[in-house]
Amino acid sequence: MVNKHQKVSLSDFADRLCADSLAQPLGKVERKFVHSMLKGISVSRSVNLTEIARGLDESISLHATHKRLSRNLYDVELVNNISDRLLKIGSEKVSGQTRLIVHLSELHKKFARKIEFLPSAEESASAGFKVCEIIASDPESKTYFPLLTHVWSHEVPGFVSDAVEVFNSVKKVLAATSNRGIIFLDNRSIPRDTSEMIFADSGINYMIMIDDHDMPVRVRNECFSIGEMLDRVETRYGKILYKLVPVGVLGSTQTDLDLFVHAGCASVKIPSSGRSVNFIALRTKSSILEEQATPFLTTETDLRSRKALMGLVDSFLSLQDVLAMHRALRESFNPENFRVLSYKRLQLLMTLLEAVIGYEVSVRGVELPIDQIFTQSPHDGQIQRTYLLPGRGPAAVSR
Repeated sequence: MVNKHQKVSLSDFADRLCADSLAQPLGKVERKFVHSMLKGISVSRSVNLTEIARGLDESISLHATHKRLSRNLYDVELVNNISDRLLKIGSEKVSGQTRLIVHLSELHKKFARKIEFLPSAEESASAGFKVCEIIASDPESKTYFPLLTHVWSHEVPGFVSDAVEVFNSVKKVLAATSNRGIIFLDNRSIPRDTSEMIFADSGINYMIMIDDHDMPVRVRNECFSIGEMLDRVETRYGKILYKLVPVGVLGSTQTDLDLFVHAGCASVKIPSSGRSVNFIALRTKSSILEEQATPFLTTETDLRSRKALMGLVDSFLSLQDVLAMHRALRESFNPENFRVLSYKRLQLLMTLLEAVIGYEVSVRGVELPIDQIFTQSPHDGQIQRTYLLPGRGPAAVSR
């Protein structure tokens, strides 16, 4: 494993990715191709093959470089080989408490018609592919490392549902980590059915926010809904947090919202798996908003202390910080600017992009900046506030 204080070149990282010990050995041509693609993507900040070829600046014609890259990109076996290698490198860093953050997005190709397995664009000019990414981040860490990127569409043979594709991605990652790590779902993007599949699997550890308040759980021999549990659980531990709210939600500028956050937990049993887990009730109230209650289910069991329970809550609240950092870095490569016509080329291209991102965030030795939505002290800057800063006069927004 690379020393975290040692800066590693992209070429060294490519050598590590191509090591014979990671998976089925690569041939000389495949190794050169992986080196070229990682360098070209990194230099050009693009997934467009023409831009990648231009970034390589080889002593042959641009057309010849482009043709070589395109030819080698269509390698069905290499797709899984590189994906497995990247996952194995990342899984070596995963501990029992590492957050495995699952996020689903769409890769649009506006007005495209000829790409293999592209969903029908008759209803929308922005039809595209689904992309499930699983990234790992340790608690209280300000960085992350990619584990898996999986691309599909509803037109791919054998497709059942988006929920199944996401669940299978989760299972693949957990197989690589030997079941180490805790699954955190990005509820803004993940289908609800995926949560139900995870709850039914007694071998997966998770921390999941519950959207369905009618979902049943059992307490001793009685059945209660998640909504009823919110009323039953005492939220005995609390603290003040500050949430940075985007422009347009509470006003015409960014707003720093003061929140009193308090939480409590109780043991429940999941009917579909018979597994005992902890139900967490999280309540938030501010000086300008009414109290809101949010339920979670988690397999974490040692939550009897303030530090343990609130620490897990903080870990979930910072999930969006990590995802925002990842999205910003990923979008800097303009992934929707791909120009390949085959599905396998697209899958390998996105996996190689993930490898470059993995190098930049967790291997290169440079820590990327992260903007924290929730903090324990007021956010800095000239922003609207829902509270008074000491010695600075009124700053609260009106209802």
